[in-house]
Amino acid sequence: MADWPVLTVTTILNVMPTDLKNMYASWIEGNADKVDRLSELVTESVAIFREVVDESLRDEDETTVPITGYRHAINMIIFNLGMEMGVEFASEVFSLFSQANTWLRMTERGGLGGAVAIVGTPSYTQPTADFTGPIRDLG
Repeated sequence: MADWPVLTVTTILNVMPTDLKNMYASWIEGNADKVDRLSELVTESVAIFREVVDESLRDEDETTVPITGYRHAINMIIFNLGMEMGVEFASEVFSLFSQANTWLRMTERGGLGGAVAIVGTPSYTQPTADFTGPIRDLG
């Protein structure tokens, strides 16, 4: 399989900006019923990012996402968690969320087939001729 990195709560906590991580710690401390929310978001996002990829191309490990959608999945999880916590994001963060949604739509519709499984350019055709014969001197 192509690269399919594992995406877990630990992954998110390791890449989450420090200020947001501190806000998250305070948020779950003040909202005991939200302690599993990050895990739920990760599980849901991994499922969504796997679902849009053709089943024959998916990695067997259910905790992985395609490498081309990895950063998008992370951004989507952090964005959704931040919105639930009441974070006021800069406008640039909204574009990251929009890019993640675009990746999902394009992949679901087959627009990024080569991004998940490298198959060459649309005009590329792999040669079928046998090149084991004698080499001609062109000099």
